[in-house]
Amino acid sequence: MRPTRFPDERRMAAFRAEGHWQDRPLDYFTERAARLWPDAVAVVDGDRRLTFAQVYRDALRLAAALVERGVRSGDVISFQLPNCAEAVIVYHALHRIGVVANPIVPIYREREVRFIAAQARSRAVIVPGVHRGFDFVEMYRSIAADLPDLDLIVTTDPTPHQGAESLASLIDDVTDEQVERVRALPTPDPDDVCLLLYTSGTTADPKGALHSHNTLAFENRSMIDTFELTEQDVIFNPSPVTHITGVNCALMLPFVLGAPVVLQDVWDSRVALRAIREEGASFMIFATPFLRGLLEAARETGLETPSIRYIICGGADIPDALVTEADERLGTVTRMYGATEGPSVTSASVADGPDLRQHSDGRVLSPTEVIVVDESGRQVETGQVGEALWRGPDTFLGYLDASLNDEAFTDSGFFRTGDLARFDERGGIHIVGRIKDIINRSGEKISAFDVENQLSEHPEVVEVAVVAGPDPETGERGCAFVVTREQVDLPLEEVRTFLIGRGVAIQKVPESVFVVDSLPKTASGKIQKFALRNYTRDRTTAPEQMATTSVVAVHER
Repeated sequence: MRPTRFPDERRMAAFRAEGHWQDRPLDYFTERAARLWPDAVAVVDGDRRLTFAQVYRDALRLAAALVERGVRSGDVISFQLPNCAEAVIVYHALHRIGVVANPIVPIYREREVRFIAAQARSRAVIVPGVHRGFDFVEMYRSIAADLPDLDLIVTTDPTPHQGAESLASLIDDVTDEQVERVRALPTPDPDDVCLLLYTSGTTADPKGALHSHNTLAFENRSMIDTFELTEQDVIFNPSPVTHITGVNCALMLPFVLGAPVVLQDVWDSRVALRAIREEGASFMIFATPFLRGLLEAARETGLETPSIRYIICGGADIPDALVTEADERLGTVTRMYGATEGPSVTSASVADGPDLRQHSDGRVLSPTEVIVVDESGRQVETGQVGEALWRGPDTFLGYLDASLNDEAFTDSGFFRTGDLARFDERGGIHIVGRIKDIINRSGEKISAFDVENQLSEHPEVVEVAVVAGPDPETGERGCAFVVTREQVDLPLEEVRTFLIGRGVAIQKVPESVFVVDSLPKTASGKIQKFALRNYTRDRTTAPEQMATTSVVAVHER
């Protein structure tokens, strides 16, 4: 597979000349880690511990087995695996033979998987057997007729499954001669696509983003430089390894850095707190729900986390009060702004000071460039809100569906994010929501993020999302979806009194309040606001993404 869109030749040359792209394929880092730190622990998966040498050995053997079954450089192989050691081995095996890795989040089912695997033209899939009560092998067998490129189903389950091969058998059955032939294969071109990752669904239609060896290698070295990481650090990763955060933190960063990763599959905040303390975890990146849960567990148990050097929290919906308390109680907390299309665009370190870390989304991580523009594409003044655009060495190459690229990029190569942002006088950036998060009430534009940030500090509110809903008189109205402590009710008048008491303009006060027992989220923990917007327009049938969400109470003006 070749990229559908490269950065322009001039910037590619600049990335190389300035050392941002070092033209090393990702397999270079796997081999290097096994050579430099052969006996050091690379992966902690429950009671299992794999060294760098063991991961590299099994990755080579799996790569050899795949080559024997006809897999070739440029093919796409999908894996839909939980956070487990096998996912790490699979990822590195694919890069050894120049395959495009296509992680698919485990919560996806027939509809999403059919779309992704068909568009990607996946040659093989690697899945659990039965995981959390769901039979993944049977799902792929049931849709195989719709996937004409699919030749091989591999399962990590030791129990035999009809129509699938065992991952363990593939690794065990190759010969030393076959492994040596794989070792001798040419290394991939660092500009080749190595990762096809679909956006995680905060919009209705996932899009396949393409990354190269060079973009991902720079991204990981950028994290090491920004946060001064060393091989003495221990990475904790509860984010799905099939999401861009998990791909980088769990599958790639340990091998660039020489430090272990501690995996957690099923999120349990108390289990996470215990693992962090027992393993001495020092570095982690995750979304707001993980941070909130970890803080709650620390409050409830009274346990401290002295090993934590950095908690990096991503996503625009991070209340200031949450970051401030977590920073004081858990360890240094800083925000990070990025996406599948550009994993770390802005952040802040200890050197930037607590105010920038706690009350902004950080500074632009050079050499990435970020500009904020108005609707006509002109840069706005400091303090003014506009759309954030970025470009840099870790910016993706484009979408698999090339028809999306003209709209996604400016002529000068900036990615149009759809995020609303403003810069402050210190150079800190503030992500204030999505363009679609604006409520157009009688022509007046209201930021949903501003309302969420205030309402999140109500003592009974655990989580909140505000979206635009239809209104026959004003066109749109603010609709607040709130999760409350112990599902207590939260009447509209109480919301109104609370917000006005905090100095919020009356026009910004939501006119609908939905008390729910949970909010629909992506696998990485981001709220699927499109599902909430859909629900405000059609309440007769809850959207699929809200199938597990029950509405406790509804209050409307």
